Amino acid sequence: MNYNIEEYKIESRLEKLDLILPKNLSFFPENIDIANKKNEFIFTESVIDLNKYFIQNNVIFDFFGGDSELYRSRKNADIYLPSIFFSISAISENPEIVSVSLNILSSYIYDRLKGVIGDKNAKIEFYIETKKKGQIMKIDYKGDAEGIKNLENIIKTLK
Repeated sequence: MNYNIEEYKIESRLEKLDLILPKNLSFFPENIDIANKKNEFIFTESVIDLNKYFIQNNVIFDFFGGDSELYRSRKNADIYLPSIFFSISAISENPEIVSVSLNILSSYIYDRLKGVIGDKNAKIEFYIETKKKGQIMKIDYKGDAEGIKNLENIIKTLK
């Protein structure tokens, strides 16, 4: 399991894109740092299947900026997952949402890697809204399905 935590400055991006931070769980586009308009948002193609996993488990995610028709496909043995935003209100209203979400992610990764030979990793970014107004913490993760579950305590301490 390999991860990095840093503070993420999003205020200027939100202002430029004329958006506000979501109040719910959301998938963030992978090009949030460079998109000039929300209709330019690109999501990784795994968001389509992953969203179905969440819906089957009664966990609803929004697409930040609205639904997109732009998806990036990668021809790689590694799995690229969509960026996930945990709002402080979603975590406060349902303290188990982090655990449930990470378990669903872990199951998705396990299913995708079933039968694959060799060392394969999942790559994902988490954005966690903290109690400090306007502060977002970003976790870059690269590792296996089991490692995802170990992020629960880290995410909960960041809020």
